[in-house]
Amino acid sequence: MLIFAGVLLFLPERCMSGPKKKILFIVNPVSGVHHSRKAVLAGLAADTLDPERFEWEIVFSESAEHVKELSRAAAEAGTNIIAAVGGDGTVNQVVKGMHGSNSVLALIPAGSGNGLAHHLGIPSDIGESLALINKMNVKPVDTVSINDDLFVSIAGVGFDALVAKKFARSGRRGFLSYFRIVTNEYNYYRPRKYKLMIDGQLYHREALFVSFANTNQFGYNTIISPSAQIDDGLVDVCIVKKVPLIYAPHVVGLLLTRKIDASDYVEVIKAREVSLTRKKNKVVNLDGEPVKLGKALHVRVNPLSLSMIVP
Repeated sequence: MLIFAGVLLFLPERCMSGPKKKILFIVNPVSGVHHSRKAVLAGLAADTLDPERFEWEIVFSESAEHVKELSRAAAEAGTNIIAAVGGDGTVNQVVKGMHGSNSVLALIPAGSGNGLAHHLGIPSDIGESLALINKMNVKPVDTVSINDDLFVSIAGVGFDALVAKKFARSGRRGFLSYFRIVTNEYNYYRPRKYKLMIDGQLYHREALFVSFANTNQFGYNTIISPSAQIDDGLVDVCIVKKVPLIYAPHVVGLLLTRKIDASDYVEVIKAREVSLTRKKNKVVNLDGEPVKLGKALHVRVNPLSLSMIVP
């Protein structure tokens, strides 16, 4: 509706809405176990998205690096919405490509653990997650830099990183494969010593693993830091001691019931900036994927640096 010379003019909704928003769906064809979901994406997008407001394209990646390249090219071309179709690793690469741009991230969960989607309450049903794009509820969220790399959900060293490396090499996705690796490796893994500088305060700890949580979980609704928020400008440093096997079922129960921070084996410290030094192993778990970064790590929160469609 416009007022011209004192007269009300009613214009069609499409004329008022401006140009259509462009969406690029980047599909990781090998992530997770939900390949059937990806196969129906095109049909569901046509059935769900509003063609008066959006136009879209679906592309399939060939590798993790290709995901990042596709995302970067789309952001540079001014694509309004870049949708990651996959798991946390796919999201990680998409965000690396678009970080610092004006593009908005959408998430269509189709990975194994889908930790970011679970944290934000994004439905696993593809039709329902596509419907969120129509609503365009956009929220600024934090990302976290770690050395010259970046993560969105969670990063970790120690046993956490070992499991990520074994999981990536196994060729099998899904919770059962993940759980099998944890149970096979746990008894033989020796805790490591870490030196941490957390917002200027020095800590020395011996731990099974240390995680940096921007969201509350690893995936599979396994909650490592129940109070973690993705928009508070803080990362939760989760220092986890090795639990004797006799107590392991109790601790697993706490993980699954959002009460792990009540355990004597878990210490959580909220921080804006962290430096960590370790003597062995350069592998880091970055959003579920193993990456070599070096023995010294510098972690820094990038507050509200990513715009994302959420419920």
